[in-house]
Amino acid sequence: MTEETSIVKPRKRHRGEAIWSIVWNLIFLYFVNKVPEWGLPFINDRYDTVLWILNLNLLLQIAGWALIFFLDFSWLWHVVRAVLDAASLVVLLVLYFLYPFDFSTVGGWSWLDVVLPIVFIIGMVASGIGVIVHLLKLIFRSSK
Repeated sequence: MTEETSIVKPRKRHRGEAIWSIVWNLIFLYFVNKVPEWGLPFINDRYDTVLWILNLNLLLQIAGWALIFFLDFSWLWHVVRAVLDAASLVVLLVLYFLYPFDFSTVGGWSWLDVVLPIVFIIGMVASGIGVIVHLLKLIFRSSK
């Protein structure tokens, strides 16, 4: 397939992944917004502060994957994935620094207050690597 053809005709190889991601993010969007109503003892006052960025990220994820579903061009795949990975990185940074949880109030779960920040750091590294990889693949993509 020439470069001209790949720009005009979508490849349609990521549609299943896009559908799954859209569904997952819609479900997660619902639950993230229901958490304040549930009165969970490990959610602290900072949850309301991070809720807007969680919602923004989830809506961005849904929009990005919808774009991939309808227009699965190679170059667009890398642009969208770089943007979505960057958005995830920002959310993880906010969650790490504002940390809207307090598992010390739940008996036997205080170890999560140590583990979750480590998970956030690992997620930040993975998201950062994802941004770099997709940008490099966009810049150095072949004409397949």
